[in-house]
Amino acid sequence: MIKLGTVTPPLLSGATLASAASVAQAVFWESVDQYWYVCQPDDTAQDMDRLTVSRLTADGALVDKMVVGRAGHGANLGVERDATGVWLWLDGMPSGGWATALARVPYVPNGTADASDPSVVRTPRTGVYRVSATVDPTRRQLIFRWQSNDAASPEATGGIDRYDLAAAAAGRFTPLQTLAYGASGKTLQGYTSLGDHVYHLYGDQGQDNVTVTCTDWASGSLLQSQHITAFPGLPYREPEGICVYENSPGDPAATLAFGIAARTDAGVRHLNMARFPHPGTDPWVPVPYNTALYKPNSDNYVPQYRLAGDQVFLHFSLSKADGTAWGQGETLFQLPPRARPDRTQRLLGVVSGAAVTGDTMAVRFEVTPDGKVSVWDERTLAGWIGGDVSFWVC
Repeated sequence: MIKLGTVTPPLLSGATLASAASVAQAVFWESVDQYWYVCQPDDTAQDMDRLTVSRLTADGALVDKMVVGRAGHGANLGVERDATGVWLWLDGMPSGGWATALARVPYVPNGTADASDPSVVRTPRTGVYRVSATVDPTRRQLIFRWQSNDAASPEATGGIDRYDLAAAAAGRFTPLQTLAYGASGKTLQGYTSLGDHVYHLYGDQGQDNVTVTCTDWASGSLLQSQHITAFPGLPYREPEGICVYENSPGDPAATLAFGIAARTDAGVRHLNMARFPHPGTDPWVPVPYNTALYKPNSDNYVPQYRLAGDQVFLHFSLSKADGTAWGQGETLFQLPPRARPDRTQRLLGVVSGAAVTGDTMAVRFEVTPDGKVSVWDERTLAGWIGGDVSFWVC
């Protein structure tokens, strides 16, 4: 479960979207190509709604867009990758401006699609209202939200299903689980699922009521509710969209990212994104190392790490098994993806007193974005080297 709390520095600040017609409604992070997908409704007649899907780089530069016609409000968005390409899960078959079914369309850069074409329509349930969907990429599941009443989100009642994504893509819908919900009294601005939990984003434009909640899939119990103060003072400031955020596919430290929309007097639509810290580890986690080359100072100094939010702590003390000196830039061990920084970090450790005479006992280490921890010292040190050090992954 993600620990909802103080968010990290922004992922995006003021990214410009492809359409000036409206602010963002939904977001999705695709970790293979490292792109943001952002859904905006255009100003068209309700049952002919067009959705503009912007594709942005990780830094927020606009790459391209796609226009999807005969869609709904764009209340949520899912992105699926398979062997044939990238697919969007979004609103289809609108009634009164809201979707009654889903559409699964291939993403075509600067292309168009029809969300009500029978070949792309997917109908997990009939007789329901204001449906939408997203994808949990960590479990390859389609998350489908539906209402049993045709009411605004504060008064909405209904359920959230999860389905096997491949089966849903083929049009087969057997719920793996259904979570019922009642009227929240709050404006829903997006939802997602990560593992065993469902997360909802609530709030209103210009009000200090942005909230993210966490609900247990199995019991339906509300486990967390966090007030969000990110991006204060923005013009129009409105929460829009929440999604899973992975550093790479299968990242065991996946977390959540959420959007705060803004606009200028000129009509330009901006998106700001932030995320919650990565989940931590407790107790310490051993790090594999070459036992034929290196030996720890004792059983208490076997290389290990732990995560606390976005901070990584290292604890180790090693010597060369054959007693030879350490080489300049020699790699001691490699950290797993979840414990790697986004840029090279310099760390200060210690060397055994027997290894130096009348000189400093400090020794420098580096940890690189691929997780390699190496020693950098020109003194050809012998004996053990180690440290109790920490660095930030962002």
